[in-house]
Amino acid sequence: MATLGVSAQWNTANMLRAGKSAIMFDDYVSAIENFNNILRVKPRLSEPYFFRGLAKLNLDDFEGAIRDYTEAIELNPNYFHAYMYRGIAYHNMKRYEDAMNDYNTAISINPGEAYVYANRAITEADMGDYKSAEKDYSKALIIDKELLPAYLNRAIMREKLDDWEGAIEDCNMAIKLNMFSDDAYGLRGYLHFKEKKYHDAIEDYNKALKINPQNKRILMSRAITWYEMKKFPEAMEDYTAVLKVDSTYAYAYYNRALLRAEIGETNKAIDDLDQVLEMNPDNILIYFNRGLLKMEIRDYTGAYNDFSESISLYPDFVKAYLARAAVSGEMDDFASARQDRYKAEEIMDRYKRMQEGDKNALVDTTENFRRLIDINSRDDRMKDVINGRIQDRNVIIELQDMFVVQYLALDTLRKGKVQYFDKRIMKFNQEHNYNPALTISNKRFDYPREFEDEYIETLSSKIRKNRSDVDALLLRGSLYLNRGDYTKAIEDFKTVVERDPKHLFALMNLASARAKMYDYIESIEEKTSRVVGEEEKVKRVVDYSLVLEGNNKCLEIDPDFAFAMFNIANVYAKSGKIKEAIDMYTKVLELDKDIAEAYFNRGLLHIYQGDKSAANVDLSKAGELGLTDAYSIIKRYCSVEEQ
Repeated sequence: MATLGVSAQWNTANMLRAGKSAIMFDDYVSAIENFNNILRVKPRLSEPYFFRGLAKLNLDDFEGAIRDYTEAIELNPNYFHAYMYRGIAYHNMKRYEDAMNDYNTAISINPGEAYVYANRAITEADMGDYKSAEKDYSKALIIDKELLPAYLNRAIMREKLDDWEGAIEDCNMAIKLNMFSDDAYGLRGYLHFKEKKYHDAIEDYNKALKINPQNKRILMSRAITWYEMKKFPEAMEDYTAVLKVDSTYAYAYYNRALLRAEIGETNKAIDDLDQVLEMNPDNILIYFNRGLLKMEIRDYTGAYNDFSESISLYPDFVKAYLARAAVSGEMDDFASARQDRYKAEEIMDRYKRMQEGDKNALVDTTENFRRLIDINSRDDRMKDVINGRIQDRNVIIELQDMFVVQYLALDTLRKGKVQYFDKRIMKFNQEHNYNPALTISNKRFDYPREFEDEYIETLSSKIRKNRSDVDALLLRGSLYLNRGDYTKAIEDFKTVVERDPKHLFALMNLASARAKMYDYIESIEEKTSRVVGEEEKVKRVVDYSLVLEGNNKCLEIDPDFAFAMFNIANVYAKSGKIKEAIDMYTKVLELDKDIAEAYFNRGLLHIYQGDKSAANVDLSKAGELGLTDAYSIIKRYCSVEEQ
């Protein structure tokens, strides 16, 4: 018995070490899998929860990280690092009071850790309490005099508190600690710029860019400084250099457009604004400025359309009405011009009355306007003490597909592509001595074509000899379904159901084959409609009634067949019945809490409904269970900024 205990302990330690190593190499998904394996057998260990939370934090799954840190704290109430990192997660969710509570608890447990003061300072700064932030950075530096980010961040706080001398001193200390810190030179350059010491700023930016020529933030800063010095060619060169580093950096296109407009390169300026609108098509400021530029080149129709787009996005945009009125005047449409001027005056009058306290004179002037003129949602401020790269894939956001029963080849098993073995599949496989083996999956299996052809012919030979061989028909239909030959698959499954009306697997596969065929036909029609032209497109409403009927028959036979419920939920989602779909995915998870696809799809529907907090919870669980694309969706669609 002692030997077994030592072996188990050694395995756990090894798996924990492997998970930590995966985090060190930024392989957060593998790390989560390792910690999952530990927690399945030892759910009372606090450390795997903490490190799984750390992996989720680095994937921007802040909700999931908070849940894991909370588990770790419940198991170990004095877990200092769990409080500190949960504070970081809370901060990223903009739950600043919760973050402060955790940082305070962490400090009460271990007052000698510099990083917790530095992180608390970040939260205080975002709450606007710059004095407290400056004090906390100072406390961090008393503990660790070589904590370079604390010097830089304290410099930012001192600048906000108008302590320019102290801010420069902090930058000098950072440079003394690391003479190759481009961030330190860049920040000192920014401070010189704010004091209008442009030559000193350029000197520091040059030093920073000599260390890191690809630092787009400093290139942008230098370009702006050149502009203030009226050195337009140098500014233009730097904006172009930024775009070579990052061709999606909207601010660089926008600033270059303004510069090009100023020096008379109007058409090139319009081209730059076109690029910004491709990345941010809802930005009223870009439409407005492009409209002004189009007026300069006498493209009055284009200008009118741009001002109209600004107004459609923000109906209280006074300047857009006045600009459109001017364009209408140039086009001799004086009635429209008068109408727009009247509208502008009416909005200005309402704004004046609202300022005087008239509650019936509301004008949309604040948060919505700021959002609609934000060129870049990215935050390039240098403030994070705890760094971690984000694994961010480009993903096509689609529902996870319907489940089917599939033939499981031996090499497929070895590749680890098994999805789900529930009690029904296990019973079938045992009765058939696992020859052939079946699995429930919603993924396509890549069998060699020659293997499929050969096996289909073998099954066809058996069927020709015995038309009642339902097993052969089920297997052949499954292979047809897997390769996308839906008509033949439907024919085989229908034959099985005719022979055995209560054949659970055939009923589910028949329904799924029909759904896949409908979706395939719809995709072909959409492609055709794009070719023939939008005016000839006829929207076809897909009739999923037979798909629902088949899965409902499965539930009549076995009310707890979660995969048939999942397929019904998918039909509801595809049909626009969002509430019914969410309710059905919930029933699926009540039966089986480990079906990752149900969490994933329910999360997507929560995003569709605008409930990004609920979406975050579901997608976090889907990612934890192995659907790693969920983390990219969390990052792109469930961030606090998006909410």
